[in-house]
Amino acid sequence: MSYLEKLKQLEPIQFRYKKEYDPHQKLRAGFSAQQVQKVIPEAVVEEDGILMLDMHVLREYRDKALEELKAKNS
Repeated sequence: MSYLEKLKQLEPIQFRYKKEYDPHQKLRAGFSAQQVQKVIPEAVVEEDGILMLDMHVLREYRDKALEELKAKNS
């Protein structure tokens, strides 16, 4: 499966962090680590029982997906 196809499987969500992590409770947009783990497991790390996204890996996927699109449209 291509990088682009994998990224297209991810569904953005809106969320707020728990108050102990963000007392201001700002509305944020992103991806669920649980969902990303199913599609791109190498982009998820676990620390102290909490799943977190490895943004470096996701940026690599984004960059490679852009290359695929450019090649497709050339």
